[in-house]
Amino acid sequence: MPGLRSYLGQTDPGTADQHILEGALGNLVLRPWFDWIAVRSIAHGYFPLSRAWAAAQEAQGSVDRFVELAATREISTVGIRWMLDLVERRRQRYEEANAKWLSAFFETSETRTDDLIASEANRRAAAHEHMSTRAAFVPLLGRVSSVRWEVATPDQVALRHEARLLDTASAFAAPEPQEITTSNEIPSATGRDYWLRFNSPHLGDQAWARVSAPAKDANAPTLIFLHGICVESDMWTDATDPLNGGALEGFRVVRPEAPWHSRRVKPGWYGGEPAIGQGPLGFLDLFEAWVAETSVLIDWARRTSRGPVAIGGVSLGALTSQLAAVAARSWYSDLQPDALFLVATSGAILDVVQSGSLATAVKLQSQLDRAGWSGTELARWVPLLEPQGHPAISRENIVVVLGESDDLTPHAGGAALARAWSVPAENVFQRPQGHFSVSLGLLRDPSPIRRLAQILDRQRK
Repeated sequence: MPGLRSYLGQTDPGTADQHILEGALGNLVLRPWFDWIAVRSIAHGYFPLSRAWAAAQEAQGSVDRFVELAATREISTVGIRWMLDLVERRRQRYEEANAKWLSAFFETSETRTDDLIASEANRRAAAHEHMSTRAAFVPLLGRVSSVRWEVATPDQVALRHEARLLDTASAFAAPEPQEITTSNEIPSATGRDYWLRFNSPHLGDQAWARVSAPAKDANAPTLIFLHGICVESDMWTDATDPLNGGALEGFRVVRPEAPWHSRRVKPGWYGGEPAIGQGPLGFLDLFEAWVAETSVLIDWARRTSRGPVAIGGVSLGALTSQLAAVAARSWYSDLQPDALFLVATSGAILDVVQSGSLATAVKLQSQLDRAGWSGTELARWVPLLEPQGHPAISRENIVVVLGESDDLTPHAGGAALARAWSVPAENVFQRPQGHFSVSLGLLRDPSPIRRLAQILDRQRK
């Protein structure tokens, strides 16, 4: 999703998000009303625009095919040809810019720094323009579906995951070491940025991560930070990042791309949509794949720095990180993280699915009912969706940030998880905010991030 600046109508990309949130505007935005509007804007605005955008790409110029893929109500075809042509032009421009970027960053070892910077700027601009083509479909709002619903039945899910359910101790086994390719690097505000890519052990596609590292410290602590659903920061020029407040200066931050997001988007779907649209199968597949990819990145971090390693994330990224933290009990010691940082999380996944505000807004439950998912059937898969037992991390090294008004990953589930894991009170930050505002609030008050930094500093070798 685009960043806070776009959401607030601020078009100057040089204005830092934390400055936007200072003073009276921050007092206004970082409140539950913002989350109420955000959830509905996403469900009834961003999602249907994204569905139309994805359908336009799959339709490949066919107006009839586009209407079949996107519409829930009869729509006029006037102007749709123009929309499809615009999507195709911008898609082609992005693919051309990305091809040049891949060549500059991964195929040529002696590319000049100025050329790399220009290539990255061109790629980001083309990606942003391509993603922004969603706006062309505003006239169709109210007539386009929010999600491509292909919810797998309980039998289909059992065929894919039942063996894991019968052996939960090895359900998230660490994969064999993967060969990771590192790109050329460019200077950044925090030091230097570069990208990693490797084959996803479970999905077979190419997994990606952007790394922001200090200029000189070869043994900096590492935070592997997983994003939320439908967040595609490397595709927007104005993406909001809750870690940009400077509290992790001197740290190496790894930002992986989740399955089905950004460069990994599935043809005919928008970023993150399969996780929702396929129902429980989507989340089971995503968690299995992203936990395994996280272990690959932990291994990379250990091999490239003697500093401690933390994992964590926001929302979907937090749900994935906590599964990885528990699974790590059966991983070899170097794969066990030193700290865990969870923002807007929950230990009760069924609450997220059955009563969470975003799930409710897109009417997920009605789609589950239609595919034969009873409460009992859903509960059967909880051992592969929620952390079972304690993580392979000392409780003193866990930091949890919760919004007391969070109704997307409901607050009660996150608070119960923190209690079950006996996380020290000084490491649990509960704020009078909702799901999105508690994450944005880290830009204004990064004390939870500073707490994580203290924990990692203490563990430096």
